[in-house]
Amino acid sequence: MRKLSRTIGGSIIVGTLSKGCQLCMQGGKLVLFVTGLCENPANCSWYCPISNERKGKDIVYANEHLVSDDKDIINEAILSSADGAGITGGEPLLVLDRSIHYIHLLKDHFGDVYHIHLYTAKKQINKRDIKKLVDAGLDEIRFHILTEEESKVLDSIGGSLSVGVEIPAIPGRIESTKKLIKSVEKYGVDFVNINELEFTETNAYQLKKRGFRIKEGSIASVEGSEKMAIELLKWTASNTELNIHYCPARLKGGVQLRNRLLRRAKNVAKPYENITEEGLFLKGVITFEKEDNLNLLYSIIRKHNFSDELIYFNLEKLRIETSIEIAKKIAEEAKKKGFKVGILEEYPTDHPRLETSYTPL
Repeated sequence: MRKLSRTIGGSIIVGTLSKGCQLCMQGGKLVLFVTGLCENPANCSWYCPISNERKGKDIVYANEHLVSDDKDIINEAILSSADGAGITGGEPLLVLDRSIHYIHLLKDHFGDVYHIHLYTAKKQINKRDIKKLVDAGLDEIRFHILTEEESKVLDSIGGSLSVGVEIPAIPGRIESTKKLIKSVEKYGVDFVNINELEFTETNAYQLKKRGFRIKEGSIASVEGSEKMAIELLKWTASNTELNIHYCPARLKGGVQLRNRLLRRAKNVAKPYENITEEGLFLKGVITFEKEDNLNLLYSIIRKHNFSDELIYFNLEKLRIETSIEIAKKIAEEAKKKGFKVGILEEYPTDHPRLETSYTPL
């Protein structure tokens, strides 16, 4: 029996980890969502995690940012210090020309070393389209396959492209999943990823309808999914030669997303913004009700010899943003004049920034 081992992200691997997964764990992948359209959503729509804002809509996002032109993608890749990109959807191959264009765009700008992988759930792919993707520079393709019959799509793949299969661990389907794993092995795939099944706002009803429950101590993981995945890894270690990886839900949020946010935060932080261990910003804010109050607030700040780079007038949100230390220093005086003073935590993304917490001073 081959050995099960922990990755740096806390997931479990038998064999070796794919290049795409290695970079994801480091926060080094730009998440390039190229469309919310799907070819045939019936097979996996009941557990699909895509948000209502994106699902079924032909829109493009680079990480959390809506894309209007190619510059948006390059800019986000730079600000995130990305070493590669994961092309996802929806179904990226429904917009094949668009996906190929973005592969060319990223490879031309960052070079061949920039690692790009693509997810697909298509059941039929012709070799001509695969060649187009490879010629554009695609390094890795991951298939969402649910049955032995669907695994025949892997027969279309070959050459230099790294090929993987990515599936959720659905409790109650362990035997059929074992058969699926054996069926994809004969096509010489490089790896299989098994993801922990999760509750989201868009799939919660369907999961509950099928009798699934949230695991105790978790906010989203499906009960029994991790147990099944580990059992599959142990079975695979003795019955196949595949590289197989279990990716738990906690890795996506606690490791992958955090590392990606940290990369971006270090690039975009203003002098007064502190970066937390989770890659979020902490700063002081003094809010006012209307712009007429700004002169009064400015007179309070002017009494102190604060550096201009530590004071930002955010007229859109009617507040001054500054360091926590400065906010604490003027809090009492500002509050006596009717201003609200507090500490704000928010994501290091562009407008609109998601604010996660506010603590009044």
